[in-house]
Amino acid sequence: MIQTVETRNDPFTIDAAIAKFGAGKVLRTAIVALLTRSPKPVNVDTLSNHLRKDIGLGPNEPPPDPWRFMR
Repeated sequence: MIQTVETRNDPFTIDAAIAKFGAGKVLRTAIVALLTRSPKPVNVDTLSNHLRKDIGLGPNEPPPDPWRFMR
């Protein structure tokens, strides 16, 4: 017996995913998504000044005094 699922045109429903990929694959993917951990966000305080500048942040510590290098 084959069951057909009548779905709306919304492609983001569970019914549409089950109809397209099968119940076992959708269930397996949902269980894996629940059991895996997502990576922790990066602490921006540990980034180098070069990387901080790339993402639009200011330097972590103030730049050195230019007169300090001159004699």
